Amino acid sequence: MSRNKARTVAMQALFQLDKQPEGVAGVIEARASEERLDENDLLYLDKITRSVIANRERIDDFIRNYSIDWDITRLGRVERSILRLAIGEMIYLADIPVSVAINEAVKLAKKFGSDQAAKFINGVLGKFSRNHIDEAGQPRVSTI
Repeated sequence: MSRNKARTVAMQALFQLDKQPEGVAGVIEARASEERLDENDLLYLDKITRSVIANRERIDDFIRNYSIDWDITRLGRVERSILRLAIGEMIYLADIPVSVAINEAVKLAKKFGSDQAAKFINGVLGKFSRNHIDEAGQPRVSTI
């Protein structure tokens, strides 16, 4: 399976967990089984999903800071899940280049989000990366 598909599954898992974050193990297991993920994709799904859920408040604070004139509760669950996924990738998955995380988030927004979602997500992630990711692609924020 491609990383694109695994990323889509991760976004869907985060969407599902938006209302019930305590069910992370069951959601990961169910999504992995439904999609027949290979070992590498399962590792990605597990790491990104658990990282985002464990650090959701912190990630949401970043989203709030860069979503000018938008309250995070007014964002659609799809858009919120995509932003959480991409910021999580930039902070917790050092092997994924920032440009890839942003481009893939924009693609997900075009496929699953509202009409203006891609532009909005690109803007938020661009601001975040300029302020919190260094030239080598490493986060300037603590990963804990």
